[in-house]
Amino acid sequence: MEDLKNKQICKCGEKCIEEAIQIFKNTDLPYKKAKKLVTQCNKTCCRKALISLFNMVRFGQVDYEEISFLIDAANDRLKE
Repeated sequence: MEDLKNKQICKCGEKCIEEAIQIFKNTDLPYKKAKKLVTQCNKTCCRKALISLFNMVRFGQVDYEEISFLIDAANDRLKE
């Protein structure tokens, strides 16, 4: 589980899942603005993973395996 917490959520912002969780927990901004705190960009490459993580943080339970799966799926799409 610790490895998943340290997995990079987006290559744009170079932040790991745990760092993104802390950013989302410490802001009351809507998703679109909070995303920029994590990624520092407007790209949609990590949208599914980040919006899922944002919602999980809001509801109080994070599924690291699901987030990891979404990150891997996004990275696979970028390779194609």
